[in-house]
Amino acid sequence: MSNQLLSLSKWFKRFYLICFLALSIGIPLIFSSITRSVFEVNKLLFLRLIILLLCGAWLLKSCILKDNGFEHSDDCSYHLFGFKWRRIGLEIPVLFWIITNIISIIVSQNIFISLVGAYDRWEGLMTILNYVVLFYMTAKLIDNTKYRILIFCLCLFSTSISSFYGLVQSLGLDFMNWSADPTKRVFACINNPVHFCAYVGMIVPIGLSLSHYFLNKLTSISSFITKSYMPILYIGSCVIYSILSLIILHFLRIPISLISHSQFLSLFALMGVILYQYSTILPSRKTIGYIISYLFFIFFLFIVNSVYLNVFQICLLVLGLSLCYCIRAIGNKDFLIYRLCNICTLLSFYAMLLSFSRATIIGYVICISFFYQLILQNKIAPITLSRLIMLFFGVCFTHILLIFKVHLFGTGPSIIAIVMGIISFLLIYVSSMGTFFLKQKSIKNLGCSFSLFLCLTIPFLSLPIITSNLIPITCILILVFLFLHPHVNQAFIKNCLCLFLVLNLLFYFTTISYIILFFVLLMLLYIFVLKPSFSAFDQFHIIITFALKAGLVFIPLFQIITHSFHDLFYDLSSFPDLLNYSLLFFIMGFLYFLAKRSFSRVVIIISIFFFIGGIFMIQFKSFNQPYFTHTPSKSDSLLVAKTIEGRMTNLSSNRARLYMWLSVPAWVLDNPLFGSGPDTIRHLYPVYRHPQYGIHEGGHNFTPDRLHNEYLNTLATNGIIGFIVKYIFLFGGWYLIMLKLYLKHTFSKNQVILSGIIVAPGIYLVQTLFNFGVVATLFLFYFLLGIGLSFINDEYTDYEHA
Repeated sequence: MSNQLLSLSKWFKRFYLICFLALSIGIPLIFSSITRSVFEVNKLLFLRLIILLLCGAWLLKSCILKDNGFEHSDDCSYHLFGFKWRRIGLEIPVLFWIITNIISIIVSQNIFISLVGAYDRWEGLMTILNYVVLFYMTAKLIDNTKYRILIFCLCLFSTSISSFYGLVQSLGLDFMNWSADPTKRVFACINNPVHFCAYVGMIVPIGLSLSHYFLNKLTSISSFITKSYMPILYIGSCVIYSILSLIILHFLRIPISLISHSQFLSLFALMGVILYQYSTILPSRKTIGYIISYLFFIFFLFIVNSVYLNVFQICLLVLGLSLCYCIRAIGNKDFLIYRLCNICTLLSFYAMLLSFSRATIIGYVICISFFYQLILQNKIAPITLSRLIMLFFGVCFTHILLIFKVHLFGTGPSIIAIVMGIISFLLIYVSSMGTFFLKQKSIKNLGCSFSLFLCLTIPFLSLPIITSNLIPITCILILVFLFLHPHVNQAFIKNCLCLFLVLNLLFYFTTISYIILFFVLLMLLYIFVLKPSFSAFDQFHIIITFALKAGLVFIPLFQIITHSFHDLFYDLSSFPDLLNYSLLFFIMGFLYFLAKRSFSRVVIIISIFFFIGGIFMIQFKSFNQPYFTHTPSKSDSLLVAKTIEGRMTNLSSNRARLYMWLSVPAWVLDNPLFGSGPDTIRHLYPVYRHPQYGIHEGGHNFTPDRLHNEYLNTLATNGIIGFIVKYIFLFGGWYLIMLKLYLKHTFSKNQVILSGIIVAPGIYLVQTLFNFGVVATLFLFYFLLGIGLSFINDEYTDYEHA
């Protein structure tokens, strides 16, 4: 290829990149007050404009290269109308999906709606083609990892801006006044908390994979050089931020006293000094000591009721410290991006909590468990494609059984739960083993593994006798774990701990007992999985990420957890409370011994001091502050806490959705093969409405535009053939290709990126079991599918450089 054509090709690639970056920034952020609640119009218009630009540029480039005799080779290309294009692996399923939609439109009872889409959603053939072209263009036009990383970074940073807007909404500040009370569940720039939760939920694993990616690049650097301008830049930024904080509080007319603002400045300055010393990936022991002392100081202020900061000042304090954390990394690009990815990922995670959609959280728990199992896989044991599939379904079945508490619905469901639990164990066990033969050693390993799995499952059965005695059960769990772990495969331990850690964090983290269990599981992961097989950088990053996520879950549940603390340690003069308190210190001491294998005299003295001091402090608080129970309150934070706790611990009682789904069988029987046509739910629902639906919906004949289950939507509108083509051939084929790519890149730098790409769309697919997609979530879903498939481009020799 001539230098002139090569230069032209590079400019085209840059244009493609600009278009993809525009989508990454625009879709999560664009909305207009003119269309008010109908955000889909703005986002869909922007999506269509960028897709037209991409298609036009691609066709122009193809014509120029064809005229100059530069085309792909025949053995890796398809031909159509004189054009050649390189295969990406899913052309046939994509073509079949388009054909089934066209046939559905031909047999549709309202062809116009099927073409254009119903009002507000606009999910007709035109929009379906937009998503298909987005998927295909992304898979074809992105051909190097550098572009993928840049696109993911922009996706993460733009989503963090939307998440910040959600955080502001949670404080009761919303300049658009979208709803009467945005503090209950935030929705930011996506308009609906359910869809906003799904969007940020899909971004979180991408952020986690980016953090690991840049961490792997940084581990080869032994030290970082502090630039000469850093002290001035750091101090100047802190001073400017302090002034801006005061101006913001004054502008928002937030009442603050002199003592509260003095405390804000003091805490900010003190932690700012500590963070300035934290200039490497791993903090020094001195820095760790300072941070722990700072946290204990804040805890002491809370205990003696001397925290005078309001919620706005606390948010500004955390935001300012995050800014200091990032500014300190300026001077090393990768280190700065690593820290920015950490902050943005945690902010997106917190926004997901504030918008808490149960369906998304279920998908998140399943997929993030699988994500950690994937990224911790390469240094534990080799794995095959079939074992990866078994591992995913084992994790999926276990989470579903424990989240939906199937065993509490009677004898029949209990038997089903036991059978499915055994199947889940076998799937996880076989996927964790390199080889398995029926020998005496293997049978012993199987028995010990099952005992360990059973012990880890017991705390999550939600039985009163277990929840009321969880701390003694946790002690027994530690001892059983210590006894069994030499006889259990390390990969099985890793898979189980990842599974139950994430489950605990998102569905059981509402009482002090389960918080203790969470940190016990985290320490077991460190002692038995991370410490033997992973570098200090990986150990620190994973442990701190889990701990910070736990802190973020704790924030909105603060009042609920405080109440559970009073339940557990209300009066240490009583034997049960004193026993729980003593067992807590036993757990801490025992785990410390497992990690360090020794006790120093200083540690023993400090432990005794805290043990005795804690008794006096708890008794002092109990004496001065009588035991309280929750009563209905107008406090926004308490309302948010109760909302999140209810969604964590209780199942939905919305029977209207069940009767909505019961309209599907008759719908499919009338339109079995190709359905009633795209986006015809609202048009035809009155024909198939279940008689009980209106009663449970509130006594009115409400006509939904979606069935709150994307799988049933597809079955009704595209028929059985469309359903099979979409979910089995297209999405199933994509996952098969991605898992094969993961296995190929297991020991490469792309492994963590592929892990994030594999699990992120899975969150959407689980979420749509109880909901449906909108422009924002569908864009991100198909965008991720395309970027994942673009790794196939790396398999080809670049013909432009041949």
